[in-house]
This record gives sequence, C-alpha cells and structure tokens, in this order.
Amino acid sequence: MADTHPLPTDYHRAIVAQLQTDEPELVRWFASSRQRTAQADAIRLDLLKSTYRLEREAQPKMYAIVDALRDQLQLTATVTLYQAQTGTRLNASLAYLPGEAHVILAGPMAEKLAENELRAVLAHELGHFVFFTIDEGIYLVISELLDSLSRDAASGPTFTETARLYRLWTEIYADRWACRASGDPLAAIAALIKTETGVSDVNAESYLRQADEILAKPDEHANQTTHPESYIRARALKLWAERGTDASADIERMIQGPMRLDQFDLLSQKRTARRTRELLELLLAPAWYRTDTVTTHAKRFVADFMPNGTIAPATIDELKRDADQAHASWRDYLCFVMLDFVTVDRDLGDVALASAIVLSRKLGLDERFIELAQKELGMTKKAFAKVEKDADGILVKAT
Repeated sequence: MADTHPLPTDYHRAIVAQLQTDEPELVRWFASSRQRTAQADAIRLDLLKSTYRLEREAQPKMYAIVDALRDQLQLTATVTLYQAQTGTRLNASLAYLPGEAHVILAGPMAEKLAENELRAVLAHELGHFVFFTIDEGIYLVISELLDSLSRDAASGPTFTETARLYRLWTEIYADRWACRASGDPLAAIAALIKTETGVSDVNAESYLRQADEILAKPDEHANQTTHPESYIRARALKLWAERGTDASADIERMIQGPMRLDQFDLLSQKRTARRTRELLELLLAPAWYRTDTVTTHAKRFVADFMPNGTIAPATIDELKRDADQAHASWRDYLCFVMLDFVTVDRDLGDVALASAIVLSRKLGLDERFIELAQKELGMTKKAFAKVEKDADGILVKAT
C-alpha cells in the first residue's frame, strides 16, 4: 500500500493552478465569499430537522472509530454523526462547516458493514473534510467556483466538464483515505460495494475481477457526474494501494478517457491550443510555406503565431503520442487543420498537400488524412495518388 498520506490529485492541483493564473480575481472573490454565520446556522438547523443526531454516549463504538480517525487524519475539527430519517439505502455524506465535520449516515450502516468497512466509509467522508481544508481551503474555493460556473449557461460546456471531472477526482481522493484508514484496500472496496448495492455479503476480489473485465474494453472511462462508477473506483483503489502515484496515468485514463472534442475541460482546452500551435509550427516550418495569406490564416488559430522554422524532434513525438491515445474526433481535428492549410493559399499548389501528407505520416495520421483529403479536395484519384507517391520528392524540390 502507498506509504504516504493522500494528497490532492494531479488534476486538482493543475486546475487550481490554472484558475489562479487565468482567473485570479474570480478566485479571490469566491475565497472572500465563504459561508457566513447565518448560512452555517441554517445548515445546522436543517441537519436537526432532517436527521437523528447520534450522541456520543449512545454510540461509543462508532465515536471510538471517529476519534481514531481524527488522529489519523490529523483533524482538529469536531465530528458529529447523524442518521438520516428517511430512506433505507446505504449511503454517507458530509455537511461541511469550518471547524465542524457533520457526517450523515443513511440506512443500516452499522448492521450491514463490518467495523473496518465502517471505518473506511467514515474515513472517506472525513477525507472530504481534509480536502476542503488543505492550503487554506483553496480546493474548496475552486470546487465552489466550478460548481457555480457549471450552473451558468453563459460559462459554456468547458466549465461544466471541468466541474464534473473535479468532482470525480475528489471522490478518488476521498477513497484513498478510506483505503489508508482501513489499512486494507479490500475492506474499502467491500464497503463501497455494500453501500452501492445494499448486499450484506460481498467479495471484493471477485468484484475486482469483474471490474477488470469491464475495463478491458476499449475506451471505458467514467461517465457519471458526481461519482465515478463503482468498478472504476474499485480498480483505482487497488492500483493506488499497490503502486501509489506510479498508478496516476492508468487512473487518469479511467477517469478522463481519451482527449475528445466534445468533452473539453479547461486542461484539454489548453492542451489542444498548445498542440494546435505545435502542429502549425511543424507544418509551416518551411520558409516557402509562410506566405502572407498562410500566416494571416494561422493567426486565426493562434493570435500571436510566429513560426520560427525550428522544431524539436520531441514535439513530433509528443504530438504523435497524443494522437495515438486520443479519441477519433481529436485526430480528425488535427487532419482538418492540416487540410485547411492545404487549401488556404491556392498559389502553393501540390507542395502544400505534399507537406501535409509527409507530416501526417510522421504523426501516424496518414491513413485518416488521406481518406479525408480525397473526400474534401475534389481531386481525381489519379492526381491525388501521384502527389501522395511523390510527396517527399515534391518537398525536396520546393526547398
């Protein structure tokens, strides 16, 4: 098992850093608009109305677990437990207030869960509290900011997707506290299965085999809005317990899936902008390609675009790796960008097409690029085949 306390994930840290850089005033405003006393009183009153408060004297075993967890998670906050008054489905949630962790249990948790499984569930909820307090509460601030923007239609789908992924990763973070506190990933996974299904007798190892079968399918990743699918959470727990941060890339693929145009978050949006710039720098590196018409068009993609004609080999490798791992929609995007520059300056003739064909080969996109080019350019098959066959020679002559 990983031997360090769980830290905010790479995704959390990257989103916090980007918003602090790109939207500093908005971040400061949300940080200054934290819950007021009246709001806190309203939350406490709602808890009293909708739950049964579990007193320490009446639940000594449960509070003994809580006290041990407070030490393990290094919490100074008071922790109060509640039992929801309605519903029999197993569940747990956290009502956060500064310095106060209010954990609401639903259904017969104590009866259905073994002690170590109950410890895992409580640690998960208190893990949310820890997350909200790290670095003076910045992760809570960003969570509230993203949730607010995702509800505003004017903000666009990018913020909705970012908020979704931020929530999913927060559950992954809290699950790690469940694993750490129980000392047994199988106990944490069993607790997860029981709360999701209500089944009293479960086999975590059997469920992991089930998860492996699902995730062996191509492009299987999280599609939920608040919590990753249980099989993803179970597999992520197992990977983190075995490999710690070395499992980050595998877990990221399960949570975020391949980069695709219809599910842009802030990070993939920024990554696409960077990759677009790099693609244009590669394509337009030859001096003959940088006509006034072409350069003006390039600035519509990248406002400050200024090709310098020198590209590091690593750039091609990075673009190819991204293309290999991306969804078909993103690979098509790269192909269509190249096609755009094949046709933008007709005076360049076949040399522009030859350049795009050669670059598409280097990026592993040639099969799809040629398919799209033949469809979009309106050339005869014979004329296109000649350019394709002679592409390298055409470029040598152009230089």
